[in-house]
Amino acid sequence: MMKKIATFLVLFMAIGYTQANAQYIFGASYEVRSDEPTNGFGLHFQNDFTVVPMLLDVGFRFQTSFYNEKYNTLRDLGSDDLQNVRQDDTAYDFGLGVIATASAGFVAPYVGLGIGYEVFNRDTSFNANGGSAIVTESSSDNGLYYYGAVGVGVSAIPILRPFVEYRYRGVTSTDFMPSEYGTWAFGVQLRF
Repeated sequence: MMKKIATFLVLFMAIGYTQANAQYIFGASYEVRSDEPTNGFGLHFQNDFTVVPMLLDVGFRFQTSFYNEKYNTLRDLGSDDLQNVRQDDTAYDFGLGVIATASAGFVAPYVGLGIGYEVFNRDTSFNANGGSAIVTESSSDNGLYYYGAVGVGVSAIPILRPFVEYRYRGVTSTDFMPSEYGTWAFGVQLRF
């Protein structure tokens, strides 16, 4: 009996491997970071390969995110003098990662690890010495980052999968951009 079960499992795995094909995934998401700029959007392309049929897929993901926010603040210069400061922060990144996805019915939890590169730009405008001349200062920072991701997708419709994901990211070196932060991504994937 055990020999028949073992033979059945080997055949099942062999058929699964021979019929396993790559699945291409395109995703788009609204993203919220724990540090400024906080709101943005992301895109990713993922190529999944079946490791265990109907149970486990492993994929490679290329992702990019873009964030841009403008802030207006008042700076106290002392003696009842306030200065209006306008700040424009822009951040974008590109990353590569490995994602492992488990199939559990309509729910597909996943975990991932990756590396990437982030560019951060800040433009600050203010009135110099209380006058009418506006001074603009520009600064930028960039660095390599690493990230870990956990998420879950809901696959009620085979080609369309809404997902929610949390990524923790740490930047290797930085002058003024956030050195570590978390990102929530809410989006949808098209799976072919």
